[in-house]
Amino acid sequence: MTYLQDPEAIPMLTKIAEKGFEQVKKADFILCNTVEELELETISALNPKHPTYAIGPINFYTDLTKTSIAKSLWSESDCTQWLNSKPSGSVLYVSFGSIAESNKEEIGELAHGLLISEVHFVWVLRPDIIGGQESDVLPEGFKDVVKNKGLIVPWCNQNMVLSSPATGGFLTHCGWNSILESIWHGVPMICYPFLVDQPTNRKLVVDDWKIGVDLCEGEQVRREEVASQIDILMKGENSVQMKQKIQKVSKKLHDSLDAEGSSRRNFDRFVVDLKAKFWTRSP
Repeated sequence: MTYLQDPEAIPMLTKIAEKGFEQVKKADFILCNTVEELELETISALNPKHPTYAIGPINFYTDLTKTSIAKSLWSESDCTQWLNSKPSGSVLYVSFGSIAESNKEEIGELAHGLLISEVHFVWVLRPDIIGGQESDVLPEGFKDVVKNKGLIVPWCNQNMVLSSPATGGFLTHCGWNSILESIWHGVPMICYPFLVDQPTNRKLVVDDWKIGVDLCEGEQVRREEVASQIDILMKGENSVQMKQKIQKVSKKLHDSLDAEGSSRRNFDRFVVDLKAKFWTRSP
């Protein structure tokens, strides 16, 4: 599995994953942040081993675009005014989450790819994106060239950006929360996974659900490919088809949290089963 394919990437994460695989064997129940209709085969395979309940997406039991609770220690830049000035579906959102690290050469190729594509973009560049070694990781003069074409921020409210009508695509590291949030808001993805579960998540998005495209399959990323995949995602017939497909997948997420939705039913079933388990163990 992809959790263990590169055990030296981040040893701490590998140890956490290994410990989790051992500890889960002792569990009475497993709650999964997914939706039954999206991963029915997997949920069905797990159930004979442990009672497994798909209760996701837990990110959206409340409206995260309106919450005042921060999800990170980093201060969030407000992108609302800038996004409101752009045409519908014209902006590519670029973010690799809070853990994954890159390098200066890769950042440079991504930057040039964005320039070649001529797309509007919001790019989250964390201060530690290359391990805190350098503060200026972009190619010289890049910010002057893009001017109002792109907005570069250290951190932002991801749900706010994805929910904007201006946002038409998401270049993502394929973290599970990011994928669920992108689907919820109906935004197709360019997938560039780094480690642990992200390659597996990429498979679901690109191969199974067909609501995204790959950026680079194990090879070093190149600017020409970046521009090409942006064009596929944001323009033309393939773009239209992906947007239609992701709207259908998004509806499954929304429906799952309705009063009679699968995730609501599964959570209620878990509560009943938990109470039954508790009483059978009571003296």
